[in-house]
Amino acid sequence: MSVRNDIADNIVAVLTDANDPKPIYATRESIDLDDLARSQFPAIVVRTTDEDREELTMLGESGTRFAVMNVECECYVTGNNIDLQRNDIAERVEEALAVDLTRGGVAKNTKLLNLTVDQDIDKRFGKITLTFAVEYIYTRGAA
Repeated sequence: MSVRNDIADNIVAVLTDANDPKPIYATRESIDLDDLARSQFPAIVVRTTDEDREELTMLGESGTRFAVMNVECECYVTGNNIDLQRNDIAERVEEALAVDLTRGGVAKNTKLLNLTVDQDIDKRFGKITLTFAVEYIYTRGAA
């Protein structure tokens, strides 16, 4: 499996095991909010996005690279006190991922870059996206 997938899978596993407010549903797959039961909230979709890479060594095909991959955690809530719930789940995600910044030893560091609230979402739901930068080193052909 690729390092990118290992990192994303680690994030899903960590969020699934987090404390209250525990994400009830964490996945790497797209979701349709209308298909989820109220009991499946808060729900989180983990997405790997942009990545910057640079060469660390110039050893032909087996060169070592340093990469910084962005990972978005789209957090969805529903019910009463949407703003309170958004803030609570954002805090829980940040705290859960801060416990092991190495993503199980695969990464060098994980840091929160920003939080974005989606104001255009259906008013029955709340959405806050946390974007993390995950730094890792890999050998070309192994990421």
